Amino acid sequence: MRKTVIAIAALTGLLVSPAAAETASVSVSYADLNLSSPAGVATLKHRIKAAADRVCSKPSTRDIKAVLAWQECTATALLDAAEQLSAREPSKSFALAALF
Repeated sequence: MRKTVIAIAALTGLLVSPAAAETASVSVSYADLNLSSPAGVATLKHRIKAAADRVCSKPSTRDIKAVLAWQECTATALLDAAEQLSAREPSKSFALAALF
């Protein structure tokens, strides 16, 4: 069986300076999931959100700029995952769009 992986990537260090920003990446495997079943889709959704949480560190809620940067980082990571899934699983794109 072909191993299927999507990579969740996001810029980190957005609040330091643009020059100091770096890209973090986490791979998410879904080769073991049946994306035709609600349980498989739910498991993939959980894995993708967990990966986004790993690449986008949640800041203290007192720092509004950091919270906004974290929200942008998470949204970008989820959008990137959705685009990768659509490209790799075009026949399931409509069903997988519900993940996000």
